[in-house]
Amino acid sequence: MIDLQFIQFLLSAAIRMATPVALGAIGATFNERSGVLNIGIEGMMLTGAFLGAITAFYSGNPWIGVVGGVLGGVLAAALFGLLTIYFNGDQVVVSVGLNLLALGATTLGLSLIWGNRGTSDWLPGLPQVTIPLLSKVPFLGPILGTADPIVYLTWIVVAVSYYVIFRTPFGLRLRASGEHPTAVETLGLDVFKLRMLTVLISGALAGLGGVQLSLGQLNVFTQNMTAGRGFLAFAANQFGQWNPIGAYFASLLFGVTEALQMRLQGFTLAPQLLQMIPYIVTV
Repeated sequence: MIDLQFIQFLLSAAIRMATPVALGAIGATFNERSGVLNIGIEGMMLTGAFLGAITAFYSGNPWIGVVGGVLGGVLAAALFGLLTIYFNGDQVVVSVGLNLLALGATTLGLSLIWGNRGTSDWLPGLPQVTIPLLSKVPFLGPILGTADPIVYLTWIVVAVSYYVIFRTPFGLRLRASGEHPTAVETLGLDVFKLRMLTVLISGALAGLGGVQLSLGQLNVFTQNMTAGRGFLAFAANQFGQWNPIGAYFASLLFGVTEALQMRLQGFTLAPQLLQMIPYIVTV
């Protein structure tokens, strides 16, 4: 007999856990469409999670933390864009360097601010939002009716991103800068500026995803708390065929596997084996 309560728990957790991956994947979609290979989503997400935690901790306001996290992602993206787009640095090498820099800097920040290399103090978290009509829908209510605000904001981001990329003149120029940059330049447009803008957009989205981890899910910042979600986001973008909608549903697949491995931790299985599940799916 099918356990509906288990399915509801699994899908609800999957949507929540897929959110940072989805935001990073949509950011990667903007990059890929403009001709930028960005594997630094991990570093941008980790920077956003950390700066979001700091600003929320000192201000006592999680919404200020959200702004801080988004700005953190944008700053990391600006560094990546400056080195790769304007200084012609190798995009893969710079991405790896950015990821390592973010990991080292946030670990150091944990030690300096909270005197702890592992976990921060408790942070003011984002409130849970309940949508009255949706929460009363049979079966779907417990799955979709209550979540943190960034989960619902991500749905809006998916729709807006799809419209911008495929239904606007800006989206046409963005896609052309990735497929035929010379044609874009003949129109008098600056391909470098278009690509830099998409990198900054990806940084903002990755930073927002990081904030959802530190202030929406855990209410603490932990060392390397992204744990490869930026790489999962890059994989979700590829699997979703460089389409925001496809990237979101690919992220849901990873969210289901992560929720499943958490649910299975009550069984007598090696926890390390369970933690491998999302990454095995990625491969």
